[in-house]
Amino acid sequence: MKNITIQTIISIVAACISLIAVIVSIYYNHKNNKQYLKSLEPLLSFKLLELKSELYLRITNTGKSAANDIAIEIKKIENNGDRNELNLDALFDKEFELYPGESTQGRIAFWGETVCSSAFPKIDINVQYKKGVTGKLVNMERTVIFSPSYDNKIYGDFNIDLRELNKNMNVMAKANLRTANYLDGCQVAPFDELNILAHRSLHDDLQSVKDGENTSTVMERLDVIKNRS
Repeated sequence: MKNITIQTIISIVAACISLIAVIVSIYYNHKNNKQYLKSLEPLLSFKLLELKSELYLRITNTGKSAANDIAIEIKKIENNGDRNELNLDALFDKEFELYPGESTQGRIAFWGETVCSSAFPKIDINVQYKKGVTGKLVNMERTVIFSPSYDNKIYGDFNIDLRELNKNMNVMAKANLRTANYLDGCQVAPFDELNILAHRSLHDDLQSVKDGENTSTVMERLDVIKNRS
């Protein structure tokens, strides 16, 4: 009887330990799953910047899932020199969505800095959106301060091939040289670095044709170089 009692106690203790282990395992699995889902949530970041005398609010989704039905209310703007009034574009009149890595921006006001007043604006906003994974509605208030950085002010996509540009400039230079050779009566190559003063003009040539004179002479390249040296 005594042995049976000890065995029973040992079994009960083992069962309790197993139960506790299961509970702990379930708890940590739930916690890890919750943290994983949280890591997939959208995350909206805001930046206030100036471009061509206008203030823009840039919204970027730096999270890992979509933010749906985004609605942004601009409540007020302060410290914008003499122009502390809002001038919003259509972006803030409707809902929109941003997927991970996407960004958009809209004008909120005109830049208020003048000779007589400085500007370092800030805005108060209300933000509402739905999480793409869970569909949970998020409401928050933010204060966004002006960012005076210049690295994000270039938005144009300039597809310029410098090699092609250099080639086109060479073609134009040769065309100009041929025209100058024709009008001057000289033969100068593109690689000649000669500053030749013209001794003739189109006016004189036209006048000689009008008078019936034939004064057209073309100076050879070697003669041009000898005269320069």
